[in-house]
Amino acid sequence: MISEKTEKLKIAYLPLGKGSWLNENSYKIRGKSIEILKSNPKVEIITPDYIITSDDEAYKVCDYYKDTHIDVILVQSIGFIPGTIVAILATAIPAPFILWSIPEEPMTGGRLEHNSFCASNLFSFILAKLDRKYKYILSSPEKIWEELGSTIQVLYLMKTLKEVKIGVVGSRVPGFYTSNFNELELRRILGVEIHYVTLYEVIHEADNISKGEIDEVLPRFTSIEKDKVTEEEVVKSIRLYLSLKRLAAKYNLDVYAIKCWPEFGEIYGVAVCSCLSFLSTDGILCACEGDVNGSVIMIINHLLSNETPFFCDFIQYDETENTGIVWHCGAASENLCKSGCSGRLCKHGSFDGGNRKGITYEFPLKDGPVTFCNFGEGKNGYRLLLSTGNALDTEQLIKGNPLNIRFDCNVKSLVKTIIDKGFGHHYVVIHSNIYRELEELCEWLNLELFPVLPGNDRL
Repeated sequence: MISEKTEKLKIAYLPLGKGSWLNENSYKIRGKSIEILKSNPKVEIITPDYIITSDDEAYKVCDYYKDTHIDVILVQSIGFIPGTIVAILATAIPAPFILWSIPEEPMTGGRLEHNSFCASNLFSFILAKLDRKYKYILSSPEKIWEELGSTIQVLYLMKTLKEVKIGVVGSRVPGFYTSNFNELELRRILGVEIHYVTLYEVIHEADNISKGEIDEVLPRFTSIEKDKVTEEEVVKSIRLYLSLKRLAAKYNLDVYAIKCWPEFGEIYGVAVCSCLSFLSTDGILCACEGDVNGSVIMIINHLLSNETPFFCDFIQYDETENTGIVWHCGAASENLCKSGCSGRLCKHGSFDGGNRKGITYEFPLKDGPVTFCNFGEGKNGYRLLLSTGNALDTEQLIKGNPLNIRFDCNVKSLVKTIIDKGFGHHYVVIHSNIYRELEELCEWLNLELFPVLPGNDRL
């Protein structure tokens, strides 16, 4: 599972400064910087035991890193230095750069202490010409994680995505072209791997689950209130749940995109929704209707927030209240259940005309700040629709999992963007405001961003 993939982000911390610009304070800044950088448990700091002051030392550093994979180069301008060093580093080490300037001492008519910003300005020019990815920050060592925290989180996400394996069960559901995806483009941009699992294999595995295995899981299902759900449907759902869990372990899958209809209902006699709910609660996230792009943005949202995402449709909006209702059939993780509310195992609201076959896990979702997004392909490649809002206290407005959101932007503008730009009808909602992190992810990966937020929502 994705929670087990926790390899640290390897940061090459490289303090630079021309000898004539260095003084005793420069070495104190280096020492304090290393101390504070190493306080983050998610990173590994790899640094030479000196401040780099010449081209020869830059080549020495490149040799030092020759056999070590580096995820990001953190260049700190402790003193001004000509740009050849950054050009040498950029040519030898294939990693993104973070340019770190330190604030100047108060100017009282004497010599400029560091000339740090000017150095970063020079370095940014060089990196832009070399077509290298970089970010700039201004911070004292003491406040570096306040400035760098979200960036490192995004870079850590990008590293982790290269280890993510998505299980595609079946294919997309009939007519849902919005669930189509470009496998090799996802591999190129994000590094995620796709593994195909046939519906036959899932059902075959389900049929071979032992009674003892069923009995171990049975209390988890029987402890939940039921509405017209039969014992046979409960047992079949447990078989499917254990089958998908077993296959996830077999193939080292982190997230599923599952063709949830029509075959499960027609061939096996039950909806798979409650199984997906339990799997997501277990940490194996699940997107419905074979939507691989949906599963991708689910795992991204989860890794950035440590919250459980909600895969959903956007079904109604109210311009007067500036709200919109998101919903899906009943596959939401119980982690998302509204406070003070107990979920119910129910007949599916749509299969065979509705209320004929189980099992869905029905409850309204909890309130709180949310991020609302859609990830998929547009005319210029992969793109991200992004907005924020506040999930309101929501009743059981409809069978399944409803949630009413008051958007920060003008909801009419959000709808206009969705329709005019041709975004798909599947969305992911996460109970956290991760706008800044998703925006930065788009910058690092060259994804086209469509933000709909207060101030940029134009009718």
